[in-house]
Amino acid sequence: MRNEETLVCREYLRVSQDRYGTGRSPDEQHADNVEAVTRNGWSMHQLPYRDDDRSASRYAKKSREGFEQLMADLEQGSFGADVLVLWESSRGSRRAGEWVDLLDLLADRGVRVLVVTHQRLYDPRNARDRRSLLEDAVDSEYESAKTSERLRRSAKSLADKGQVHGKHLYGYKRIYDSETRRLVRIEPHPEQAPVVREVFRRALAGQSYNAIAKWLNESGISPRRPQQFKTPRTIIGWKSSSVKQLLSSEAYTGVRMHHGRVASTEAAWPALVSRDDWDALQIINANRVSFGNPTDSRAKRLLVGIAQCGACSAWMGIFPQSKGSKKLDAEGMAIPRERYWSYICQGLPGLAGFHVAMKQDHLDHAISELIIARLSRPDFLVVVGQQEADTQAERVLLREEIAGHQQWLEDVRIKAEETRDLALLFDQEARVQPKIRAAQERLERLAGLDSQVHDIAGATSVREAWGKLALEEQRRIVRSLMRIRVKRVPNEMKGHRGINLDRIEVVWK
Repeated sequence: MRNEETLVCREYLRVSQDRYGTGRSPDEQHADNVEAVTRNGWSMHQLPYRDDDRSASRYAKKSREGFEQLMADLEQGSFGADVLVLWESSRGSRRAGEWVDLLDLLADRGVRVLVVTHQRLYDPRNARDRRSLLEDAVDSEYESAKTSERLRRSAKSLADKGQVHGKHLYGYKRIYDSETRRLVRIEPHPEQAPVVREVFRRALAGQSYNAIAKWLNESGISPRRPQQFKTPRTIIGWKSSSVKQLLSSEAYTGVRMHHGRVASTEAAWPALVSRDDWDALQIINANRVSFGNPTDSRAKRLLVGIAQCGACSAWMGIFPQSKGSKKLDAEGMAIPRERYWSYICQGLPGLAGFHVAMKQDHLDHAISELIIARLSRPDFLVVVGQQEADTQAERVLLREEIAGHQQWLEDVRIKAEETRDLALLFDQEARVQPKIRAAQERLERLAGLDSQVHDIAGATSVREAWGKLALEEQRRIVRSLMRIRVKRVPNEMKGHRGINLDRIEVVWK
């Protein structure tokens, strides 16, 4: 690369998968980027755009906040640099359409692109440079599509053969050849398999998910799937939702599942639960009353049952707290202290104590401001529209699957009535209802944003529109847009007054 006048460079860093939350790959990209910029005698902007654990392909499930901010800054003329630095072109995007939009904005603002692995400074206003960058985008999108197709074919082939694919199933262990590292067999885990059988036994006896989670935590049994977190967690335990998830896995009957359906009745692992017990449990679960988070119609505070503890992932409730230290009047009587409301971690079943607390006013204000800022962005509806378009086909298939299951059950009801065979109806409902619920849950995860979100984002004043919503409507929008965790107060911040935004961890959906 040739030396030019002193340029200000600003980098965009991204890694598709960050299993351990270390951010190592972006840090390595940054080191190479700084070396290239320094070698040319240019300066690096202090604030990079960054997306950890974010795919840039059309198969991505998470939004890229760093990339969206980059596009917004270019649009608004607040990029603040002469050069956009990418370690390699695919770090920017693996979607050709997105690349075109980026290059158009860069050209309009006169911003050049430094691709470090190319050792080349490109000018999007130059036709030849633009063609080179677009060719990279097409190649990246093609490679991403090929990889996705190959993985889907491999997963389906393994499923049809009853072979394992993906994460470990709790209760089993995999035995590998010591030399080739190929999978030899899957067998019951000596410690976990008895836990699975006991969880099913307790559920069949009518115990609630919460009671089972409490027993697991009090017994000191490690959680179903230990996770890696970006911040240390002092206590990770079982929750009612993780118990429900375990009990919903039909794979424990020795069948191979694929996309919520039985792909093979001869799995490569032995059953831990009999088919009769599984069918009986589905009838119990179908009639089980779920006492989860407070329903929006009963909640009196914005984030009760929505915000989670950053230490143990438990939902946060609302509790009164007293302000200041206890004081006495002239006669030695205690002066009533001022009280305020706080969101407080409620802990996990069977595990005492709470880990974090934050004033209700502080957390409500911070989350409301984040939502208002996000919905006020000019590109919000455009990005959402593209994401919804990408999942439209799968949503149509899921609706058809649900309708097919429901029609089948209706036909069975008619037949059962004609033959007076209620056992047939109960058997089919126990088998089919879990499939309907699984498809509905998947459909909910893929569903487009609430229509009210679209209405507010399109309002003249987002702030005014948000303020006019009823609490129930605001809660529904918060749920549809984000996941919220509240972290502990670091030692250096104890005694801090006012809102501490660093304690609030938001993941946009």
